[in-house]
Amino acid sequence: MTDAEILAGIREVLAVHLGLVTPVSLEDDLGSALALDSMQRLTLVVELESRFRMRLEPGDESSLGRVADLVRLIRERARPVEMP
Repeated sequence: MTDAEILAGIREVLAVHLGLVTPVSLEDDLGSALALDSMQRLTLVVELESRFRMRLEPGDESSLGRVADLVRLIRERARPVEMP
């Protein structure tokens, strides 16, 4: 999975599940670019885990400053989709 595909997936989750259609780029600061409340952050985590078939661990947020950091983490942890 490429960074562009992951970023597109993040944008899709933001739009579909949080109603956010603001442009998000790799260089954006996660906190200020998204400005999510605690319930929105929880929704984002759950939906990203579902979308990319991966788990975010307690403490991961300390290494996530920019959207690029989130993309990297998803790339490292995402499981490939198995075809039947």
